[in-house]
Amino acid sequence: MRNSSSSASSPNSVISNYMGLNPGTSGTTDTRSAILLAYCLGLQEPQSNSANLAQAKQYFPSIGAREAMVLVDAVMREVSDLEQVKTIVTRMLHSFTKGLNQTTIGETFLTIPYIQELHDRNLRLGDVLDRLKPLVITLNQGQLDTPTAAALTSLLQELKDLLVQYEQKENLLFPLVEQHIEEHRCVQLMWAIHDDVRQGLKNLLELLPQEPIPLNAANRLLGSLFFDVRSMIFREEQVLLPAVVDRIPLSSWQNLSVGQYGQGQVSVDEAPLGTKAGSVDLVTGCPSAAQLIQIFNNLPVDITLVDANDRVVYFNTPADRIFPRTKSIVGRKVQNCHPPKSVHIVEDIITAFREKRQTTADFRLSLRDRYILIRYVALYDNVGQYAGTLEISQDITELRTLEGDKRLLDWQDS
Repeated sequence: MRNSSSSASSPNSVISNYMGLNPGTSGTTDTRSAILLAYCLGLQEPQSNSANLAQAKQYFPSIGAREAMVLVDAVMREVSDLEQVKTIVTRMLHSFTKGLNQTTIGETFLTIPYIQELHDRNLRLGDVLDRLKPLVITLNQGQLDTPTAAALTSLLQELKDLLVQYEQKENLLFPLVEQHIEEHRCVQLMWAIHDDVRQGLKNLLELLPQEPIPLNAANRLLGSLFFDVRSMIFREEQVLLPAVVDRIPLSSWQNLSVGQYGQGQVSVDEAPLGTKAGSVDLVTGCPSAAQLIQIFNNLPVDITLVDANDRVVYFNTPADRIFPRTKSIVGRKVQNCHPPKSVHIVEDIITAFREKRQTTADFRLSLRDRYILIRYVALYDNVGQYAGTLEISQDITELRTLEGDKRLLDWQDS
């Protein structure tokens, strides 16, 4: 059982589950790893961590990306409070900066289109942050007039447009890491920081049109935004990618493309040969696979099917899907398809479905000026055993405005 204030098991027992760490210049791998993890966990209270620091600092210059990723994973196993984890990981990666700055990605992998695209976007993000700096200095001087606020808003919108790469990471890269890398908990931490950045941007864009502009609040939000975006670039390029790049098959990297994200409807032509015309006996009829694709693509809802083992097995692709999905989520644990802050709710719903205390769960939210209904439906087999969950999402913005009747005889071809 994890706790939020101290390690629940010895650092040595936690870290020794992982193999292949750099043993350093002295001592065994287990000894080095135990010392480093004790130091990392002690960063919850750095003022009383001097003894751990004295032992651990000899290893800092030689810590590489994979070892750092394993240590982050171990910290996340031991500390349940995500805000504490954020603080610990920020401090530990700062300590390991010298070693991590020496990390490189092999030439073979630098040619992978997805990695190239991620790197290019990070350069553009850095450029936007550089152009924001003079405006932030003006803000700190208490001189944020309306034209400056407008310029700031424009750059923040540019930043927001670039940060679509966070959603691409969550839907493309993270499933790949979860599939191939055992110590993958760091992607949940990254997702939580993505959420922090998105919320901070939203708050800033709502705050800047105000008169007068609340300068202290704007300054705090901008400071957090700068730190989180800069540190995310470092974590992607100096930790995550170097740690996993050669442990994921090259063919998987080559098949990874940002074009997969929100790529639109699956075509009937994509059905495997031999299945398009073949019928499926559904008791009340025998549609072909091609017809089933057409049926699911033309329903006015998003559908995602999760099996009894909590793994995604299917999603439909309507023309205007509310929540984009990629094929990489098939086989992924449903818990990993949600932001960390809502995972416990997902688990509670599934538990209630398994125990038959609930059979549906409904939620409503406003999203990009649309009103969305989300319904989870429990599925059971013919003997009453839990068989999975169906997630149904529908844009009901127009439905909420309907009044009166419109009958078949009222139809006109115009």
